[in-house]
Amino acid sequence: MTATPEAGIATCAGCLLPETMPGTDIGADGLCAECRTAPPPDAVQADRAALRTEMERVIEARRGARPYDAIVAFSGGKDSSYTLKMLVEDYDLRCLAITIDNGFLGGGTVENCKAVCGALGVDHMLFTPSTSFTAGMYRSSAEDESLHAPAAIRRASAICSSCISLINTYMLQQAIQLGVPIVAGGYIGGQVPRDGAVMKIKPGRQARIRTAMVDRFAKRLGEQARGYFELPHRAEDGDREISVINPMLGIVISEDAIIQAISALGWRRPNDTGVTSTNCRLNDLGVFIHTQRHGFHPYALEIAEQVRAGTLTREEARAKLTTLPSRDQVVPLARKIGLGDDAY
Repeated sequence: MTATPEAGIATCAGCLLPETMPGTDIGADGLCAECRTAPPPDAVQADRAALRTEMERVIEARRGARPYDAIVAFSGGKDSSYTLKMLVEDYDLRCLAITIDNGFLGGGTVENCKAVCGALGVDHMLFTPSTSFTAGMYRSSAEDESLHAPAAIRRASAICSSCISLINTYMLQQAIQLGVPIVAGGYIGGQVPRDGAVMKIKPGRQARIRTAMVDRFAKRLGEQARGYFELPHRAEDGDREISVINPMLGIVISEDAIIQAISALGWRRPNDTGVTSTNCRLNDLGVFIHTQRHGFHPYALEIAEQVRAGTLTREEARAKLTTLPSRDQVVPLARKIGLGDDAY
């Protein structure tokens, strides 16, 4: 592992956001724009509670569907495992947990999925898309980031953004096919905007909105991409609506507390997922390329939000932001997706 060089890069005196991140705007007081307008910790608690109440109203209004109340995007990592636990134990929802095997799951990830789903009594589906397609998608994403909107670099590496798009689409595809009214993700603050706590999606309208994105993916990755990124739209769906929720946005909880809670379900931290992930080995390559290319860690926004919420100390945040995989560690990952040495 190696540390990120910080010499010459100013960081926020509050949350450590670097000046290299677009929109940081560090002022004369040493604080970034986010910190200057951030509410105090007690107001953060109240805001999260309001988001949780909004989510609970959606759950109560939409529970009772068959065969499942909710589909959960279940990576097997710590946050999605805690999300699944919340929905089952706190809200008594019948959930279908769906995991996408992108070819880079850690050796213990599938075992964690089985353990958590077994302990919670949840049905589990493992979907493995074509490895040649996903490798090409990751390679193309790393070579040319124009596959995604420019603002996407604030929240994730290009490799992760592509993977997230594929995962989110598959969850919606399955919800439409099975008639499930709720799709839940395990995203935390900083990974998605605040309004990502509760969203309403009409499949037909969403399919039209996504046309440009799907065309862009198909042009770059081939017509096969349409099957992975298009949403079905059937006349019989009419005005049907799917509620997308991210329960973690409605709570304030530390990483240690999350891990303690899911460990009781049999979850164990994998030892082969590198520095930055608890489920995916490829994440390290995305983080390495992103940090080298843009001068800031792609997790900086979510880490900063945890500092402001008081669930992560500045020292803990600095350690996460400055400890990176080495080039030698990511070379085998790059070669597995066919990425040339000159691309990173």
